[in-house]
Amino acid sequence: MARIHFVAEGEVTFKSLIFVPGAQQSEEFNKYGQKKDSIKLYVRRVFITDDFQDMMPSYLSFVRGVVDSDDLPLNVSRETLQQHKLLKVIKKKLVRKTLDMIKKIDEDKYAEFWKEYSTNIKLGIIEDTANRTRLAKLLRFISSADGTLTSLADYVGRMKDKQENIFYMAGGSKEEVAKSPFVERLIKKGYEVLYLTEAVDEYAISALPEFDGKKFQNVAKEGFSIDGDTEAAKARKAELGERFEPLLKWMGDEALKDHILRAEISERLTSSPCALITSKFGWTANMQRIIQSQTHSKSQDMQRDYYLNQKKTLEVNPRHPLIKELLRRVEDNPADKTATDMALMLYNTATLRSGYMLKDTVNFAEHIESMMRETLGVSAAEEVDEEEELPEVDEELDDGEEEEEAEDEDGADEEEPHDEL
Repeated sequence: MARIHFVAEGEVTFKSLIFVPGAQQSEEFNKYGQKKDSIKLYVRRVFITDDFQDMMPSYLSFVRGVVDSDDLPLNVSRETLQQHKLLKVIKKKLVRKTLDMIKKIDEDKYAEFWKEYSTNIKLGIIEDTANRTRLAKLLRFISSADGTLTSLADYVGRMKDKQENIFYMAGGSKEEVAKSPFVERLIKKGYEVLYLTEAVDEYAISALPEFDGKKFQNVAKEGFSIDGDTEAAKARKAELGERFEPLLKWMGDEALKDHILRAEISERLTSSPCALITSKFGWTANMQRIIQSQTHSKSQDMQRDYYLNQKKTLEVNPRHPLIKELLRRVEDNPADKTATDMALMLYNTATLRSGYMLKDTVNFAEHIESMMRETLGVSAAEEVDEEEELPEVDEELDDGEEEEEAEDEDGADEEEPHDEL
């Protein structure tokens, strides 16, 4: 896909030819971090070794090539050579040249490279702090603007005036993320959102503090405002907060006190009635799914259990008819059982819509069944019909019949005539 031939001069002089293969080996990540024979080292055109651990970092193990130097000692063992200080200089220059080579791949061919080696670049973001800025320029993510891959530089170039954050949303697929309640109002307001659809994406972005002076903002977490800090926005937020205070307090202190941290007015919802928002340093639904699917994780891990059981904020949409009706019922009668049931149903549906797992699936199913009974006009007291018992088979009669049949057969054998000698 790309190649470069160069001569490096300075503290150590060497020639090198490196290239990116057209396809990555199928078992590449099963051997991640192990010794690779991808770079062959020569000293004065004499082959020395290809069994190096540190000639290339693990995330660039797919790169192939040769290095030939006149400055390295020829008459020492390979073990001694591997510890030689000049090798660190060679490695540093190889990494820089490799990243420059990848950066120069034509944009029309870059999608093919990204399809094969995207995970390697993202692992580099996590592992290689020295080259993190260079690697960030190689990242590509699906954009809500046109549904195609875009670079972070292009995203920043299209950002709105006064937009301070790069918005992103992580999930299992493009379709799942695009339909998420967290991106509804952002997209309606004309903001661009990056869709992170691979398991390593959220880890990589978390390791990247900023890009071009812009910080990253996970739209499934608290800590950002769409309407801004204008006086009009503050006044409207204060008015909505005062109007819906009875409902928010009732949800947080009574109806859902065992399930949520608190209830708030949402800025990010348009068509959804409510959504669950994790804290700034909590785990999103996507991260929880990844952690829970890891086979090596301990069943009893205090840190893991803390994040999994952490209560979240319920954000409600003040423009949604269900929320307005719930407010009316709570103001009329806070002890209204129907309102309590609906609040719990809204919480459960928000949990699912936000991508989290329900803890009590049986109770949720029973709740849905009771609503179906009411909708279809089936009484809640009407029970399931008892199963009819099958008639028992008379085994003794069958045994007697079998004995009679056996006697008849024996008698028939005795009555048969025998030839006399």
